[in-house]
Amino acid sequence: MLHELRRANSVLYRCWQLKEGLRDLYRLHDPSDAPAHLDWWLAWACRSRVPAFLTLSKTVRTNRDRVLAAIELGLSNSKLEGLNSKIRLINHRGYGHHSATALIAMIYLCCGGLTITLPTER
Repeated sequence: MLHELRRANSVLYRCWQLKEGLRDLYRLHDPSDAPAHLDWWLAWACRSRVPAFLTLSKTVRTNRDRVLAAIELGLSNSKLEGLNSKIRLINHRGYGHHSATALIAMIYLCCGGLTITLPTER
């Protein structure tokens, strides 16, 4: 399917390329290459004429120093997003906990790293 989009020179394929180009920024082996890669990507996004990427490039350009600092320090919010997803699943699975205390207790039980051995598992 991606090959078909490429042959058709579709906007969707260009958007995919832009997305992957930005993701490559976080995959660089040498963080000192990040400023040049980011400048290249920003120029490409501005020329893309895709409204969403024009807005994104303006936002990234405004926060350029912060983005480069995050890359240099290796910071990511992926663990936080994973935990947040797990908490939402716990809440959904509980479907109407009787109180916030019950929900918090379930979160601690599921995410706290405790392993409880039941008496029947001996």
